[in-house]
Amino acid sequence: MKASFLRLMELLQNEFPGQWNSFQGDNYPAPEWTSYAATVISAVQMFTMVLIMVGDSLWTYVPGIQRPPGFYYKMKENPALAFILVFLVIPSYVQSFANSGAFEVYLDQKLIYSKLETGRMPNLDEIVRALENAGMKRGA
Repeated sequence: MKASFLRLMELLQNEFPGQWNSFQGDNYPAPEWTSYAATVISAVQMFTMVLIMVGDSLWTYVPGIQRPPGFYYKMKENPALAFILVFLVIPSYVQSFANSGAFEVYLDQKLIYSKLETGRMPNLDEIVRALENAGMKRGA
């Protein structure tokens, strides 16, 4: 991603030489709930590891639980599926919400192109046209 941004910066600086005060790129901030979900997932992963190491005896220490719950036996019946679900599928699903796929171009704090609004990545000509429409002169 950074290499693409650096390449775009180089191309635009060649198209609009000497017209940049600053040229910045950054990741779009992820929704706040994804950091909470990541914390919960880490706790579930740690709990799963403890279950694997300690086994059935762990449940005797949990107040109000007389015997292991049904999901524990299902997990023991198919440990590969449990591992894939807890360590691969669920974290990937939450991570997909953290990646907005945003690509936005601002000129003097004014939005001139947004992938979030158009639903697609622009090509170089569209970015150049948007900059020209915002008042920049090509090759000046």
